[in-house]
Amino acid sequence: MTATTIPIKSVLSAEEIAAQRAPAPDTLRLPPADLFATRAARLTSLARGHAMGEYLNFCARLIAVQDRALAALKPAARPDAALAERCRSHGMPLLDAQGGDLDASAFGAFGQALALILEEAQTFAPAPARDIIARLKGLGADALAKEARLILKAEPGFDTGYAPFIGAALQVDWTRRARALEAGDVFVREEGSLCPVCGSHPVSSIVRIGEGGHGVRYAVCGLCASEWHVTRIKCVPCQSTKGIAYSALDGEGADRFKAVQVETCDECKSALKLVSLEKDPNAEPFADDLATLMLDMLVDDAGYQRAGRNLFYFAP
Repeated sequence: MTATTIPIKSVLSAEEIAAQRAPAPDTLRLPPADLFATRAARLTSLARGHAMGEYLNFCARLIAVQDRALAALKPAARPDAALAERCRSHGMPLLDAQGGDLDASAFGAFGQALALILEEAQTFAPAPARDIIARLKGLGADALAKEARLILKAEPGFDTGYAPFIGAALQVDWTRRARALEAGDVFVREEGSLCPVCGSHPVSSIVRIGEGGHGVRYAVCGLCASEWHVTRIKCVPCQSTKGIAYSALDGEGADRFKAVQVETCDECKSALKLVSLEKDPNAEPFADDLATLMLDMLVDDAGYQRAGRNLFYFAP
């Protein structure tokens, strides 16, 4: 399987493309209630006949547990109005993943989500993963919080085997918090490279269909799953419009993953997936990213660095 570079046919600049949008798209889309259920179903479908089918099925089952964990948690409260106003005035993320509260105790949302995820995952995890689960269960709240902070900040020093389980619990916690918000609570920076809700990196970007911006591109947060509007044919990490190219899988993966391209930027040498619902309305950014890791490997060989952060596949 190889990657095919797709030429950019438009002769318009990114600014001209943006100017022709009508009506104006939503600048922020908060995560839906069925996020994890939809994601799990998509990944289960993609796992059939896939070379990585066993791994994708495991991830799909883990995501299904996330759905149950989210439902089991008490809904988050709306943030304090004064805090929201302060974050808007200073352009800061309201649910800061870098320095925000993280309660890994049995009484905290993260701690509760992780406990449920570990308990259920041990019933279907392969033997090596069960060993990791046993080690995680033996860690105290402070040690768990430390590992989680390292993962959130993408800093070295944590056990990479912990990442899918801790990452799954972090996603549940921050998605729960994001669902308590209204779009007006959040300052959305124009063409921002990080999530305006929590400050995390995108997992990929998506071209949406339907109301709120048909054909409009959004970056998708790898942590809280919020989406923020970004211009098409423009690098999300560095905002450059120069040296942008698109590659996609060919051969046996071409039709099955027709919705997925990877956008590469020659200015910053980054690569970020672009998932198009126009090409496949059933595609889901997180799931389709996991199922097309071969595409990441191919552009990595070409000298580009993966910019998307998928907490189930952590490569520090």
